[in-house]
Amino acid sequence: METRPASSVPADAAQMEWVLGNLRWLLIVAMAVTAALNPGSWQASETAFIALLLLTGLYNLLVLLALVFARSPLPLPGITLAGDVLITLSFIAITGGLNSPLFFFAFLPILTAALRFNWWAGELVTLGLAGGLVLWEWIRGRSAPLFPSFLVQGSVLAMGALLAGVVGDRLKREILRELYVRELAQRRLFAQARQQLQGIFELAAALGQMRRTEEILHATLEVSESLFRGSGHPAPPMFIALLDPEGLQVVAARRLPPRDERTRLPGLSGAIREALESGEATLCSNPTQDPELGRLVVMRIARVAIVLPLGIGPERYGVLVIGSPDPQVFTSERRDLLRLIATQASIALQNALLYHTLQREKERLVEVEEEARRRLARELHDGPTQSVAALAMRLNFLQKLFQHDPAQLPSELEKAERMARQAVQELRQFLFRLRPLILESQGLVAALTHLAERLQETEPFAIHLDVDPAVDQTLDPNAKGLVFSIIEEALNNARKHAEPQNVWIRVKIEGDQLQVSVEDDGRGFDLQALRADYSRRGSLGMLSMMERAELLRGEFWVESAPGQGTRIRLRVPMANAALDAKPSTREEA
Repeated sequence: METRPASSVPADAAQMEWVLGNLRWLLIVAMAVTAALNPGSWQASETAFIALLLLTGLYNLLVLLALVFARSPLPLPGITLAGDVLITLSFIAITGGLNSPLFFFAFLPILTAALRFNWWAGELVTLGLAGGLVLWEWIRGRSAPLFPSFLVQGSVLAMGALLAGVVGDRLKREILRELYVRELAQRRLFAQARQQLQGIFELAAALGQMRRTEEILHATLEVSESLFRGSGHPAPPMFIALLDPEGLQVVAARRLPPRDERTRLPGLSGAIREALESGEATLCSNPTQDPELGRLVVMRIARVAIVLPLGIGPERYGVLVIGSPDPQVFTSERRDLLRLIATQASIALQNALLYHTLQREKERLVEVEEEARRRLARELHDGPTQSVAALAMRLNFLQKLFQHDPAQLPSELEKAERMARQAVQELRQFLFRLRPLILESQGLVAALTHLAERLQETEPFAIHLDVDPAVDQTLDPNAKGLVFSIIEEALNNARKHAEPQNVWIRVKIEGDQLQVSVEDDGRGFDLQALRADYSRRGSLGMLSMMERAELLRGEFWVESAPGQGTRIRLRVPMANAALDAKPSTREEA
């Protein structure tokens, strides 16, 4: 029976009670059949016999229910033993006493007593049964004539009790030995499982500290291999293959021949493709017939293989593949542990990737900051510093002129004043490029208008500005700053390199997109040659515009040719630049 015994009864005693409960049902049926086959042996009414059968059935049912539902401690072995003795005596008494065909059913309580306790318990039950039967015969006045028969039957019961005690004791010893062996096996399994779980926890802790991909992969293989130690299965071949633009490349392996380590797997079919697409562990029952695993020499001796994807969410980094010649090696418990290992490895790979990305971003930011410092120094040197130096020289000249030719001072002072105003203008323009406060206070249209006016004061080309006023009511402040920085950088490039006559700036909202273009009629350039020579030139102007376009999640491209001017275009979905867009889609430059 599958029902678990109640917690108030020890497990071994409860199991014995379940067995005896089932035997009682057989006993009830056997008594009914025996009595039916011996109708002359009845000494009581048929009604009494049937009532006793029903009472026995009710008693047995109550015992089984007590095993299931009883929560307070109950001495069930003693209660059921006393009940068995009383029921046996009752059946024997009403079906003929010592001459009853059910007499040898007295072995039931004797055997159960010997099995439950010891041989002496069987002997005590024998004496109790004998005493009860003698008392019954004495009450009926039949003890003397039946004494020889009782002596023989009592001796048989006593010998049976002794034999049952010896056999029961031996049986209990065997059962205890078997239980001890099972317990040792369970302890070994528990210790092995605990060791495996401890290894996985240690892996998780170690992987959290690892930053190198090679360390993560080898640690993953080591813990995966530990699941097969001490299990009677040979250590299986296993490998980890990571995705690259050309497919899957084996980067870490155990017991893999060199030829297999050099094999590249496309990952487009078979169990590998299924695991990558589903994100779940895939069991391959015949890896030699798999279109990709079958290409590996080591899989020719494998009868089963498991492919575990490495990745978080929809992102995939690669697969962990383990093959084995034993088709039963990948039990459900081992598969669950392998999934847990693959998950921990995936998290560690993601952390390592993020760490390296942050490192590269940090290096890039340091480079950009350093370039910004160099650019700031160049612009200060070429602009305000030169003007201030020239003004200082002019003042020195005025001092000497005051001593030798004071009549020329008014005209020279006027020139010095113009130089001072130009220096102040250059400083204001420089400060505006550093932080256009007007952009924050009045918006993109005002900032671009102010920028165009400032440049018109110092540059020979004409600036034609066409900005849709709706951009200030629609664009997010961060998006305005990024768009302004791109336009400003494009104007600086035109001012320094293009020698244009005209520059056109257009900012419009067309449908669900923001369209920005900066076009000039200057010299233009060879775009392919610029890209090929860009890293050596060391200029980050074009790169900064592209990075700002990426922050807006927009499209950026440049159109130019020698003698045909330059056109810089930016197209941004309004969902990324609008005021109600999610903050995560926009960042400060």
